[in-house]
Amino acid sequence: MTHGRLVRSAGAAALELAVAGCTAPQHDRALPAPSATAPADCTDPRYEFTPAVETETLTYVTPPVTLTAPDGGPLHFSDARPVQPLTATAASSAGDADARRAYDAFVRQSPTPELPGYGSPLEPYRGNPVTGTDRPGRYVGYAFNWVITSSFVRHCAPTAPRSPGAFGTVTTLRPAFPVALVADCAAPRGEVQRRATLLACTPPS
Repeated sequence: MTHGRLVRSAGAAALELAVAGCTAPQHDRALPAPSATAPADCTDPRYEFTPAVETETLTYVTPPVTLTAPDGGPLHFSDARPVQPLTATAASSAGDADARRAYDAFVRQSPTPELPGYGSPLEPYRGNPVTGTDRPGRYVGYAFNWVITSSFVRHCAPTAPRSPGAFGTVTTLRPAFPVALVADCAAPRGEVQRRATLLACTPPS
């Protein structure tokens, strides 16, 4: 992966992009099954989360640009387009209200500060960094975010035996991202770069 190299393509058409995030196999710690039976509300819910998994996920791609000078040239990132929608959210077997409570509980116990609020979408790319390459070639700018996921089980107060447990998942993302980089269309390195070049790189006209 080549860090700090970013791309601008003047007059390039907007990319229509849709791709799933790059993931690496992870094995969550098993959680006990919820003891849910009756459709009563849960009293004093307590949420137990699996260890959070952070996944490097492609979020922005620029149109490709060809640099012909022997020493490369400057690269801009102002033409970045979103690859996929990302939202800070949760899903619960007990419904939307419980999903929101679970998300808030995850944020309170997470060691990652300033996680986005429930329902917050991935914001448009605001940076416009400029860097350069030291060789000619065809390049594409891309960015990734660290997406955080965790599973949970909800436990209810033992004084309310009719209250059901529940289970679900939480999805959020680190603040102060994305990270903007550059990939060589002819030689992508790593899964995220391969996804970026597959989406954006086209033969030079």
